[in-house]
Amino acid sequence: MKIHKLAILIFIFLFPVNGFAEDDLLEILRDNGTLTRKQYKKLKLRKNKSGSQRVVEGLRQESRDFKFRIGGRLMIDAAVYDEDDQDLGSGTNIRRARLFFAGKVYEDWKFRTQIEFADNLVSIRDAFIAYAGFEKTLIKIGNFYESFGLESWTSSKFDPFMEDSLSVIFSPGRNIGVAAYTYGDRWTVSGGVFGEGPGDSRTDGEGFGASGRLTFSPIHQKKKAVHLGVAVAFRGVPDDTQSVTFSSKPESNVTPVSLVNTGAITDSLSFINWVLEAAVVVGPFSVQGEYVQSHLHRKDNNPNAQFQGSYIFASWFLTGESRPYNYKSAIFSRVKPNKNAGQGGIGAWEAAIRYSQIDLNDGVIRGGEEENITLGLNWYVNPLIRFMGNVVFIDTDPVAGNVNATAIQMRAQIDF
Repeated sequence: MKIHKLAILIFIFLFPVNGFAEDDLLEILRDNGTLTRKQYKKLKLRKNKSGSQRVVEGLRQESRDFKFRIGGRLMIDAAVYDEDDQDLGSGTNIRRARLFFAGKVYEDWKFRTQIEFADNLVSIRDAFIAYAGFEKTLIKIGNFYESFGLESWTSSKFDPFMEDSLSVIFSPGRNIGVAAYTYGDRWTVSGGVFGEGPGDSRTDGEGFGASGRLTFSPIHQKKKAVHLGVAVAFRGVPDDTQSVTFSSKPESNVTPVSLVNTGAITDSLSFINWVLEAAVVVGPFSVQGEYVQSHLHRKDNNPNAQFQGSYIFASWFLTGESRPYNYKSAIFSRVKPNKNAGQGGIGAWEAAIRYSQIDLNDGVIRGGEEENITLGLNWYVNPLIRFMGNVVFIDTDPVAGNVNATAIQMRAQIDF
C-alpha cells in the first residue's frame, strides 16, 4: 500500500495534466480513503508552499507528442487630462484584451497565435510557426515583432510604465516574415526579412524590410544585470502609397490625439532606423535608456529627412524585488513579489520616473517636438495581477501647438 501511495503522489506532483487536476486528484484520494485527512492537509500545505512562486501562464494540456496552452491578458485604463490649449479627451479605454494559443509539436516545432479584441475590433498580433531543433537557435515564420529595441521587445505585461516612450514609433513592430535567433553566454544575435502585416491593404507591391539586433550582457545574475545592444531596421515604402507618416500619442492611449505628427511624407522610397540600448540592474534599482534615429530617403529632388527620439528611466522596488533579465532573449520578464498580497505580504511596489523626447522637425517637414516626464507607481498584487498609476507631464514646441498638459492615468491588469 505504501508503494502504491508513493507512486500516485509522484504522479501528482511531477506529471500534472494541468493546474486544476492536482487539487482534484488529492481530494479523490482523500475521499476514497487512500489518504487520511491528516495526510491530505499536509500534502496540500506542502504543495501550496512549493508552488507559491511558480507562475503557470495559460491553461495547459499535453500528451506525448503535443503540448498546448491558452492564455491572455486584459488591461483596463482610465485617464484624466489637465490641458489649456488642446482637448485630449478624458475617459476610459480597454487598452488590451488578448487571447493566445501556443504549443509544441514533436519537440522541435512550436506555434503561437495571439488575437486582439480591444476597441471592438478583432486583429491578429502574433501568428507564427517556429523550429527549435538547432542548438540555441530558433527559426520563426509568420507574423511577429521584428528585432528592434529593448523597449519594443519587452512585453507590455512587464513594462514599468503604462505606455512605451515617445520614440517607440520608430520600431517596425510586427510584420510577416522569417527570422532567426541565437544566443551565447553573454550575447544574442537576431535578424530577419519581412513584408507587411496581415492587416495592411495594398493594390501594388507591398513594402518590405529587414532588421537585425545584437546584444551583449557581461553580467546577468539573479538580481544584477548589464545590457548593451544595437539594432538596425530597413524598410522600403509600398509602391501604391510611396509615403511615410510618423506620429506619436503623448504616452497615453485613452486620448486619440497625436501631438507630434509629420503627416504623410510623399515621394518616399525607404527609411533606415537604428537604436542604441542600455540597461543596468542592481538589486531593487534599475536604469534603462535608448536613443533612436530615423533616416528617410525620398526620390527625385525632394530633400531627405532625419528624425530622432530617446528616453531614460529609473525604477526602484520599495519592497526589495528586482527586475528579472532574460539574457537568452535580451529582454526583461515577469516580476514575482517576494510575498503576494493577501498571502502574508503586501505584494511588490515599484516607483519609477522617465524622461523621453522626440523631434519630428527637419527642413520643410514640421512634425513637432515633444518632451515628457512620467512618474509611475506599480503594485504587483501577485505575479499575474498588477495595478499601475502614471502622471505624465507633457510639453511640446510651437510647431506642435505649444501644448503644456498633464495626464493622470491608471490601469488594472491581469494576464493568465
